[in-house]
Amino acid sequence: MEGIKTQNRAIYLIRKLLPYVIGVVFLIYLVHLVSFQRFTESIVRGRYEYFLPLSIIAFLLVFFVDVLGTKLLIDKSVIYTTFNEMLVVKSISGLVGFLNQAVGQMSIGYYYHKKSGLPFFYVGGALLLLLFIDVISLVIALGLNIKEDVIAVSPLVPYLTIGLILVLPLYLLIRFVIMSLFKNDKLRVSALLMSNRIGQLMGALVLIPFTDLITILMARIPRIFLKATFMLFSLWLFNVKVPYAEGLCLTLLSLFVAAIPITPSGLGSFQGISMLLLQKYGESADILASTLASNMVFIIGQILMGLFYLQKGLYLLGVKSKEAKEEK
Repeated sequence: MEGIKTQNRAIYLIRKLLPYVIGVVFLIYLVHLVSFQRFTESIVRGRYEYFLPLSIIAFLLVFFVDVLGTKLLIDKSVIYTTFNEMLVVKSISGLVGFLNQAVGQMSIGYYYHKKSGLPFFYVGGALLLLLFIDVISLVIALGLNIKEDVIAVSPLVPYLTIGLILVLPLYLLIRFVIMSLFKNDKLRVSALLMSNRIGQLMGALVLIPFTDLITILMARIPRIFLKATFMLFSLWLFNVKVPYAEGLCLTLLSLFVAAIPITPSGLGSFQGISMLLLQKYGESADILASTLASNMVFIIGQILMGLFYLQKGLYLLGVKSKEAKEEK
């Protein structure tokens, strides 16, 4: 029995460490590809007098816009929350998420499940809706900026973009059919959805008003453009001479690929796809140095924000847990 428990713990540990191992191995391979000497030279040549202040401004802008978008979603679909409260919750979830991505996302759901009294799976479904909105906002941003360079690298990109944009009307059609079956009676739909876990996961997708959905989408798009623009500026500061329009488009595509949850924060995958897409604008070592530096800005920033708000976060979680016990 003890042997089975040890084996299960080992399997659990391997599953949790695997994304980090893949990311590190991929980065080591990329450094080997460009040569360690060229990579270190590119790192040293970076224009840090501009990069460092730009990094701080970019991270804070992206982070606060992210907090605002998440607050809007929780306000519209779960319960009202203040900006400061969401700031603390997002900071803690970012810190936890670096150690364990799934637990990081679940920590937000757990907190607002305790605060609202709504089922955990319903709140989790609302956060899945935010992920869906993020993908749509990234695709819209990419669709607005498609250039010939992207099509030359992969002719499938325009079709992929159009296909993902068509997911939105398909989603609206499903909503319309469900609401029509129940004659737009939200109470009946809500009662049905809340009766089982699958329904709870779909709850926010079906029940949130379309106008609120558009509001959240509009609030998320600037985050994508801010992050892509910062990463483009980083390329310039590491001697990668890519024109603004083409660079923005290619950076958006790199972010889209990096959003696939293979490695933590796209570490390794973002660098690899960037080197492929941007190879004609600069040396691979400079592209690798730039994208790794800009990637680390957001990883380190999340960790620092989490540590800064750690005490407040533990206090908030403690208060909600105490309130939940008293209600029982």
